[in-house]
Amino acid sequence: MTAEPRPQGGGLRDIARGGMLNLIGAGVSSASVIGVTVVVTRHFSKPVAGVFFAATSVFVILTLMASLGASNGLVYFVARLRSLDDEGRISAMLRAGCRPAAAAAVLASVALVLAARPLAESLLGGHPSGGISISSVARALRTIAIALPFAALLDPLLSVARGYRDMRPTVLVDRFGRSLGQLLGVAIAAAAGSAVLLAPLWAAAYVPAAVAGWLWLRLLRQRETAKLAHSAMPGGRSARRALRRAPREFWRFTAPRSLATMAQTIIQRLDIVLVGILRGPAEAAIYTAATRFLVLGQFGNAAISLAAQPRLTELFSVGAYAGANRVYQATTAWLVVLTWPMYLLSMIFGPQILALFGHSYRAGYSVMIILGASMLMGTACGQVDVVLTTTGRSTWSLINGLSAMTVNIILDLLLIPRYGITGAAIGWAGALAVQNLVPLTQLALVAKLQPFGRSTLMACGLAAVSFG
Repeated sequence: MTAEPRPQGGGLRDIARGGMLNLIGAGVSSASVIGVTVVVTRHFSKPVAGVFFAATSVFVILTLMASLGASNGLVYFVARLRSLDDEGRISAMLRAGCRPAAAAAVLASVALVLAARPLAESLLGGHPSGGISISSVARALRTIAIALPFAALLDPLLSVARGYRDMRPTVLVDRFGRSLGQLLGVAIAAAAGSAVLLAPLWAAAYVPAAVAGWLWLRLLRQRETAKLAHSAMPGGRSARRALRRAPREFWRFTAPRSLATMAQTIIQRLDIVLVGILRGPAEAAIYTAATRFLVLGQFGNAAISLAAQPRLTELFSVGAYAGANRVYQATTAWLVVLTWPMYLLSMIFGPQILALFGHSYRAGYSVMIILGASMLMGTACGQVDVVLTTTGRSTWSLINGLSAMTVNIILDLLLIPRYGITGAAIGWAGALAVQNLVPLTQLALVAKLQPFGRSTLMACGLAAVSFG
């Protein structure tokens, strides 16, 4: 017999506790990102910094593509199966998600090794720049390819614990360990005065993080398996049928969401690569510095999202739409309170902030204005894509993500050659509009869900008056 579903309350206290833990980790990760950017821009020339930022952006894009977005499905199915008291199927879902991701990660690593030379030529515009050669960049790309499988499997390994509403592995292993390890690696390269070591030492932090994530997952599964040992488990033909069905069920849900997540990452990272290729690595360095403070707000967004996603999945699984809407509105208010002050202050004091990277980086102020306004709009929509996905409409999320990516690429290719980093910012802003306003409309029309509760409106008003 199937047990009764778990309680359907909003669970805001649990989400707040998990969100606060993630927020602490996000603060450390944000400081590390800024630290890496400051170290690189202060100790190396703009061409070197631009090549580093473009190369690491390529690495992040390949990492997410290689992971196949398996973490989305793992969080969803672990949380869903637990809410329906069907935990005996979790092991099958773990195998269905992790094995293809591991194979894809190895293939991506090999592809990066083979493409290292032509990619280096593209990042440098076909000729040495700022004291770095094509061969040295190619060697660095081949080196970071070794770490790519570890990076691709890190989030899938940690996502299982998030499905159990345990945020500690994500915070301690990824936000603390991996982020601080990258900052340390870049600082070592700067102390040695070696531009060639920058990317390899940055990527090396993924290796111990992935090992720690695997060990944590193993301990977690041993504990959960022991709890289920006394329970009646399906056997015989029904068990074999469930095992055969698991991969198909897993990827039917996960594949659209994975492609949508890849599209989001491409939107965030491809601009840097395109600016480097179309306008040179020096402008790529300025664009990266100008977007760093604005991107920091996305860490806060992710902190709340990681805590809210399992609970939203549980609520939608048992049809508790009213409770889910309360969670959506509350988390939107938290997100506005967290990020709007940062975006408003970045727009107002952009030149002073950019001076942290060097006087010449103030040329990126227009980027901060354009993207700051876009981020205000995006965060006011809340966890709109997460909510849409947890309602089971992952295909809609895919279409939205691909549409936003298409808008971004088209605008970039049209505007970057003529307007440089300002054109890149306009492209990202257009993608953000599609990425947020389209799913917001879909949720309102189909599920009667919207983020604009009393707390959200109060948060927007207070932030605008206090900081704007």
